[in-house]
Amino acid sequence: MERISRRELLRIVATAAAVPSIGASAGTARVTAARPREPAPVISERVPERFASLPFESQELHGPLAERLRINVEGRLLQVDEKVLLSGFTHRDNAGEFDGAWVGEHAGKFLDAACNAVRYHDHAELRRLVERMAKALIASQETDGYLGTYPAARRWTGWDVWTHKYNLIGLLSYYELSGEPTALQACRRMGDLLERTFGDAPGQRDIVTAGEHMGMAATSVLEPLCKLYRFTGDPRHLELCKYVVRACDRPHGPRLVATLLQSGSVYRTANGKAYEMLSNFNGLVDLYRLTADETLLNTVLRAWDDIVRHQLYRTGTLSAGEHFQPIGRLLSLQSSNVGETCATVTWLQLNWRLLRLTGEARFGQEIERTVYNHLLAAQDPGNGNVAYYTSWAGPREFTNAVLCCVSSGPRGISLIPQLVWGLESGALVINLYVPGRVRFEMGGVPVQVICATAFPCDGRIMLTVKPDRATHFTVRLRVPEWTTRFEVRAGPRTLLGTPGQMLAISQTWSRSSTLDIRMDLPTRVLPGGPTYPDYSLVQRGPQVLALEQAVNPNVPYLHRVSLMDSSESPALKVATVSAGWAGKQVYELDGLVGLLGDTDQLRLEQRTLRLVPFADAMRGRVWITRASRARSDRPAVTAFARASLSVVSLGLEPTADRHAATDIAEFVTDENPSTYCTVNPQDPSLATYLGAPRGKRGDPVWFTVMLKKPATISRVVFRHGAVSVAGGWFDTTDLMPRIEVARTAIPTSSNAALPDDSKVQWETAAFVELYPRTNAVTPPALADGQLFEIRLPKPMVVHGLRVVGKPGGEYASCGELSAYE
Repeated sequence: MERISRRELLRIVATAAAVPSIGASAGTARVTAARPREPAPVISERVPERFASLPFESQELHGPLAERLRINVEGRLLQVDEKVLLSGFTHRDNAGEFDGAWVGEHAGKFLDAACNAVRYHDHAELRRLVERMAKALIASQETDGYLGTYPAARRWTGWDVWTHKYNLIGLLSYYELSGEPTALQACRRMGDLLERTFGDAPGQRDIVTAGEHMGMAATSVLEPLCKLYRFTGDPRHLELCKYVVRACDRPHGPRLVATLLQSGSVYRTANGKAYEMLSNFNGLVDLYRLTADETLLNTVLRAWDDIVRHQLYRTGTLSAGEHFQPIGRLLSLQSSNVGETCATVTWLQLNWRLLRLTGEARFGQEIERTVYNHLLAAQDPGNGNVAYYTSWAGPREFTNAVLCCVSSGPRGISLIPQLVWGLESGALVINLYVPGRVRFEMGGVPVQVICATAFPCDGRIMLTVKPDRATHFTVRLRVPEWTTRFEVRAGPRTLLGTPGQMLAISQTWSRSSTLDIRMDLPTRVLPGGPTYPDYSLVQRGPQVLALEQAVNPNVPYLHRVSLMDSSESPALKVATVSAGWAGKQVYELDGLVGLLGDTDQLRLEQRTLRLVPFADAMRGRVWITRASRARSDRPAVTAFARASLSVVSLGLEPTADRHAATDIAEFVTDENPSTYCTVNPQDPSLATYLGAPRGKRGDPVWFTVMLKKPATISRVVFRHGAVSVAGGWFDTTDLMPRIEVARTAIPTSSNAALPDDSKVQWETAAFVELYPRTNAVTPPALADGQLFEIRLPKPMVVHGLRVVGKPGGEYASCGELSAYE
């Protein structure tokens, strides 16, 4: 497999490589050989954790989460190409074009995920792969401690510190698994090199200037440096951690602490890049535990509060276009690049840290939300491939390519056993209700706890507590915030839990005691908010549900469906699983469905709708039209078709390092007038970052829509996006904006997601004649969302269409490009 370049990233993201179905193999059996003793840190933290996750080795999970853990190992971790993951290290000084940015992080991410997986279930083949990878990575380290992917002349640029961060994470995980001293030695040498290279002394480098995203990529090395200090006890490593925080908060840096303590807004902090910022928060929590500096924890908690209130999707992810968004903007479509898996996993890790630190139910709640929704949705349950982004509408795009999210997803899945239960002082804490068993000691007495449940299908949980001899301790149960009744029968007692809090049950446990837990799993209809005011979503218990095309064959348009019941708690019935559908949960409720009739208007008919958990959906949508907003207009043939832009841009307002505001690429026709795309040919943001050729002001730009199948069209509607003095219009000096069509099939990626415009013969179908005449510097008198209707000279059968023109100002904008029969 060749090294992945930036230029190929957009194509690769959409590639769903075919992987054979993975079945059971001899390698899945547990290895019975004695495990090495886990190395112990030599430095104690000043702020102890309240909640300690029970070790991987002490657990055995069953049910749907266990199945996802299995496919993560067999379908993803065992299928990696180790030569590709190591190529950047073994060939770092090769002559010729070299791009180390996209290979450096993957070996460390793999080692971290695989070590978790081996600790939970000692898979012999995976253990051997881990050992080979770790030894080869260590062997590639240079004598001065350097373990990056850049040639000597390019050291400490781009993603070099970031790569060292993930090598530290991966090799420290390997050290904890194996006790192999060479792994810790390699990490110590990396730490020593970073300490010599970066700092305030004369001749040392500034770490903020050594990484992307205003330095946040480089400063996120704080997380593993804290862990390294705990294992080495070297005070220089702690001083390096403190330096990283100081450097981060200088005027030219991301200023996480200063900005968040002042504004409390992650969107207005640095450049709003979610993954890198969350990675820094993990490091700040770890350094707080080492130093007891309350400023660090307060910073993270301010950010956490803002994320939960303003940035968090109900499926437990955050970010669109990989960035935090303005308050009220909740983009959810495929082209918005919703829920970068790297950000999803890092958010999960942050909540895990805060749960361990505080024991508070609110952090466990967010863990549950993410695990049962967006984390599982990013994994293909059939082969373990991973989605880079996971939208609320449209097909899932899974891949096994060497990409950051494809390496991050397995880390999140592998972490699941650590999220289920743990120990506090004198107490067992249960955070997630997962079938399985766990073993631990309480006051020197061996205890086994067995959990029998069909959760989240069913709200009954039977816990059997089996100490070797009668012993007294507390069981603390997290009561989900979404439940309306949480009842526990403990012998003759019945206890009621308060949603969103912990319920403590203290008693002397006999050699076989039981807790009969019963919670309801209410169904709620939740509003779409400012961005989607005409829509709602359905949630059952912890799971967001979605309309899935595969189980709704009699629903021609998922975006012409509305709910019958206008109440907030509709009647939801358990349905028989359709033949050929791999999921285990299907639910039914009544709705109105738009069907084709003899006129331009659809016929609204009451039908049974079928919904599945968002985590299982493959080609569906979360949004359902509100009952009062049922639509009978026939949708455009382009509605919710995948869009392709000549340049990709990010949805950011001006920040310290970016003076122009842009918006995010949506589907061009999403039937929502408040969303729009912009294209800037000279955009220095995501397009350049991904390797797209940088254009110049005035270069033609286009907005393309690819149809799933050819359609006859006779009318096109172009709706403008927003216009400002900075841009957003078309320059008509030389030529009017025009509508072009593709009369033949458009080549695409293997899963038909991304059109390849370069291989299409486009022909002009019409000009937007009514467009106001203007030039490159004078904005025309256009209202945001202004509509232009173009009737074609004659009906045409097309496979796709686009609007093309020269941008006025810095960029052009498009709200809708709709084609009708």
